[in-house]
Amino acid sequence: MKKRYYPYIYGGIAGVMTFIAMFYICRHSFALTNTQSLVWGIIGAILVFVSSSYTEYAIAEIQRISDKYHLDEEFLSGLTKLSPSYFRVADDHLHLTAPRYLWPRILKTLQKYDHERKQAENFHL
Repeated sequence: MKKRYYPYIYGGIAGVMTFIAMFYICRHSFALTNTQSLVWGIIGAILVFVSSSYTEYAIAEIQRISDKYHLDEEFLSGLTKLSPSYFRVADDHLHLTAPRYLWPRILKTLQKYDHERKQAENFHL
């Protein structure tokens, strides 16, 4: 259950820290009013919350699927059509070294693979 909420807790903490930093910077460095600083702080906090939460969700989901099916570097690179150096499996656990901008593509491919495997298992039952 802790793993389920971790991306949102992480994003919330990052968002709160961003809000405090942006409010302070807008208020003291740019000499904006309290209302303007508040608005910019909220906008920054929302953007950082969404970005951080999605990043943590993506890596957790990618690792979950690769651990579930015991996928290795060669299979992952063939499935995603990326370099095997982006996927390091040590102690039966994936260590993703791909650039973050590729994570949505990897996640989508692995979710599709997971869905197809579930369909195949349900078909044979």
